[in-house]
Amino acid sequence: MEQEQKTAVSRKRYTFPLIVLAVCLVLGGYILWSQNSTSKYPKGADFSYTDTDGQTVTLKNTNGNVRLLYFFYSYCPDVCPPTTFLMSQVQDELKKTGDFGKDVEFLSVTIDPTRDTPERMKEFGGKLGADLSGWKFLRGDEKATAELAKKYQILVTKDEEGNFGHMNLIVLLDKKGRIRDWISANDYFANGKDNLPLSDFVKKITDLL
Repeated sequence: MEQEQKTAVSRKRYTFPLIVLAVCLVLGGYILWSQNSTSKYPKGADFSYTDTDGQTVTLKNTNGNVRLLYFFYSYCPDVCPPTTFLMSQVQDELKKTGDFGKDVEFLSVTIDPTRDTPERMKEFGGKLGADLSGWKFLRGDEKATAELAKKYQILVTKDEEGNFGHMNLIVLLDKKGRIRDWISANDYFANGKDNLPLSDFVKKITDLL
């Protein structure tokens, strides 16, 4: 009888901590699930493109780096050249701190792959100061690229004469491939006293490192 009482007391002693532990595990799991399911940063849509050296580049295989993603075309008559040059200035600032090509990568995807051959994109990037060691110029299927841009909330259009139009926004992705910002290049090179300094652009990137 005495042994049975001791056993019952022992069970009571260990049962309650085990229940508390189980509740904590369930609660912890719920909190993690809740945080992941309600994240305010949307996951970027994956893609698979070929760079100017014929290598396959995807969103997944660039994870671990902060990325700038820009939809462009080299025959663009207005915004693409100055925006690409702006990005090259940001690139140069990041090279000073050793972040470019190591923890930060630039991805420029052409919306006009028929005319934007690898050679053409290399020439375009070279004229505007792009360092291909950390900056990939990418091309793939035209229709699929327009659809991808839409997933990143970038509108791409093409008229009956084959002229392209697109929103001039640069997508900022963090190391996990989440969209953290849409950066308007116009805020940095538009004429006027309210232009944002280049350091503001750089800080948006370095804050994610």
